[in-house]
Amino acid sequence: MAEYETEEQQVEALKQWWAENGRAVILGIVLGLGGIFGWRAWQGHQLSVAEDASGAYGEVMQALNESDDGASFLDGVKNIKSEHGGSSYAAMASLAEARYHVEQKDLDAAAAALRWAIDEGTFDEVRPVARLRLARVLNAQGKPDDALKMLDAVAPLSYAGMVDEIRGDIYLAKGETAKAREAYLSAQQSGNTTVSGENLQMKIDDLAVPDQPLADGQS
Repeated sequence: MAEYETEEQQVEALKQWWAENGRAVILGIVLGLGGIFGWRAWQGHQLSVAEDASGAYGEVMQALNESDDGASFLDGVKNIKSEHGGSSYAAMASLAEARYHVEQKDLDAAAAALRWAIDEGTFDEVRPVARLRLARVLNAQGKPDDALKMLDAVAPLSYAGMVDEIRGDIYLAKGETAKAREAYLSAQQSGNTTVSGENLQMKIDDLAVPDQPLADGQS
């Protein structure tokens, strides 16, 4: 404020500036404080929601282990999807639901649960796992082409070995043994499969191409 020659002029300038801008400054401070407290309140709410979802998931898994007919488990899964559908726990509960239905040999219900985890769940880390499992279910349902398309949607390279292994199983179910063996070999090179290396080698050996007989005159 070097342009003002006296302290009185500086005071008058400050008074005029405050008269013109004071309300905006106060409003900015209020909004800033409100944002801080609002953010903290939002964080507290999110933590409370996460704790509720975690508790609900724990109850669901307990019901899975203790329920004889599965009714309380399925009710719990339905509840967590309804009340905490945006949480990671809902997606994981849907995976557990799919496993339960597979054990009950209800492949349609298993496929529906896996599709929920893919389409409705918000936990990105679950989607590749759900797609791998859905590919197996589709193959078991006699839908090998749909199963192969599902595998094509599994993007992370860390799942490459699993994708190739399941792809080999699908080709084998289709009777395309050469493609199946090729997929198994690719899975073996990638590693990180759903079966041990020994079991994967057995799959490869079972599809080994027999030695071709020598033609007449060859030695």
